[in-house]
Amino acid sequence: MVPFLYFVYETSFGGARVEPGLIAAVAHATSLFVVVPTAIVGVHSYAKAGRVAWQAAIPIGLVSLIGGVLGARIALLLPEEALRFAFGLFLIATAVQLAVQPERKGGKPLRLELYRMVPTGLAVGIFSALLGVGGGIIAIPLLLYVAGLGVDRVAATSLAIIIFAATAGTATYMLSGNALAGLPAGSIGYVHVAAALPLMLGAVLTVRLGTNTNQRMSTRALQWVFAVVLAVLGGRLVLQGLSRFF
Repeated sequence: MVPFLYFVYETSFGGARVEPGLIAAVAHATSLFVVVPTAIVGVHSYAKAGRVAWQAAIPIGLVSLIGGVLGARIALLLPEEALRFAFGLFLIATAVQLAVQPERKGGKPLRLELYRMVPTGLAVGIFSALLGVGGGIIAIPLLLYVAGLGVDRVAATSLAIIIFAATAGTATYMLSGNALAGLPAGSIGYVHVAAALPLMLGAVLTVRLGTNTNQRMSTRALQWVFAVVLAVLGGRLVLQGLSRFF
């Protein structure tokens, strides 16, 4: 969603005009806004199946509230090129992870000591708000290797944590951008609500198409499709970020 929003604001598609120096912050904030209801719906489904490890999700999620605020504030202090560069690296790292498909082990007894939960929550919150993403790519390996959560419950639990982190980040973006010039019409702070609402509606209306397509393709094929797309988008953003120095 973030690369798509970059395109919308760079081209003023649909009349969405954003000052050049604010494009990255608005794209990340708007994407994060959409993450919240999406995560809530997902967690509701997972919870009915008993997949959410609440004993890990709640304490880590509460800590991620602080990380979400910090991540949003850091994002607003960084130059736009730095945000593009960071998000580009994030996409490339995700592409590599999908391509190599590393084996992840879990299922050990949960390790929920304070010194494990606090840095996990802070990392998920900061990176989620900073990059405008759900934060699952950060939360999942931390839950597997730091908290010792089993693979069967890690996706559901990370999504529950993301509700906390994304909510904190979204609220910070909304409060930080009040009365700021250069934001698109229909915004609350840095969150472009006028763009976020149809994105949410579109996701609901097309989710069945996505799941049907997913079921027709092998997991490996899907991974390679996503890996190639993310690598191309990430490379473009990295080059844009580096353009400031050349």
